Amino acid sequence: MSIKKTMGIIVLIGTTAVLIFCFFLYATIRTKSTSLSQFSPFKEWMGKTVTMDKEIVLLREKVKQFEDKKYPYLLIDSLHPYWPYLDERMELGDYTLVEKLPAGVKFHIEKAVQFTGGVSGSSTPFVFGTISYNGKNYKIGYQWGTMDVARFMDKVKACWQFHLAPWQPQTDTAYYELPAAQWW
Repeated sequence: MSIKKTMGIIVLIGTTAVLIFCFFLYATIRTKSTSLSQFSPFKEWMGKTVTMDKEIVLLREKVKQFEDKKYPYLLIDSLHPYWPYLDERMELGDYTLVEKLPAGVKFHIEKAVQFTGGVSGSSTPFVFGTISYNGKNYKIGYQWGTMDVARFMDKVKACWQFHLAPWQPQTDTAYYELPAAQWW
C-alpha cells in the first residue's frame, strides 16, 4: 500500500473521529426539552383561558431561560420566586420591562415544556401561552415549578412542587412526578 493511500485513510479516520466526538459533545451539552402538557398539574390547564388575579409584569430577557423563539416574553408576578430579584436583574440589564398588566388580564395556556440544561443538568418547567391586552398579543413563557432537591436525593419520584400561579385561586401543596427532558 502506498504512503498516499495510508495517509488518506488516516486522515479519513481522524476526521470521522473528530466529527463523531463533536456530535456527542453537542448532544451532551445542548439543552434538552420534553412536553409536560399531558402531566399533572399542567394537563388540567392546557387549552384553557384563565384570568390573572394579580398584576403581572412582562419582560424581555437578555439571555433566554428557554429556547422557544415563538414566545419572546417572560411573565413574572409578585408571588413568583424570582420576584424579589426583579429590580436587581433589571438594573444589571438581564431583563427589560415590556409592560405591566393589571389583574383581570386573560391568558390562554397553550403548552408546557420541561427544559434541562446540558451542562448543569437542572430542569426548569415552563407554561407557554398568549396574553391579549389593549389590542396586542403577547406570546409568553412562565417558569412554574421547582424541584425539592431533598426529595429528589431521597429518590422520591414525586419531587416537583408548584408555587401559586397568578391564575390559581389557591396554592397546590401536592408534589408531582415529572419526566426528565429527552435527548431528541
